[in-house]
Amino acid sequence: MDSVTLFLAFVLGLFFLATGALKLMVPHEQAAARIGWVSEVPPHRYRLAGWLEIAGGVGLMFPTMVQAIDWLTSLAAAGLAILMLLASGLHLRRREWIPAMGTIVLVAVLVVVAVDSA
Repeated sequence: MDSVTLFLAFVLGLFFLATGALKLMVPHEQAAARIGWVSEVPPHRYRLAGWLEIAGGVGLMFPTMVQAIDWLTSLAAAGLAILMLLASGLHLRRREWIPAMGTIVLVAVLVVVAVDSA
């Protein structure tokens, strides 16, 4: 992996660690009162998304820190890209155009990281 890919993987890892931790720390009811899409997602799926984001974040960051098991970065990036595609579908169905575009941009960057680290 080149230095740009390492940087992107590390920054994305931090991002997904933070967003995943928030999903686990903030109760579903409280999040649903503040964020519209959360009310459409059952609490167990909301928590599952948090755990998957944390696992993906660790998968992106760990190989960059130890310069080993590069395949884990590709796997984590691909898994998170799939998760973000599902999130894009949710936002598009709710006609939330700005969040949908944000998740689509994340998918594109994750695909670049997955392909470049393979």
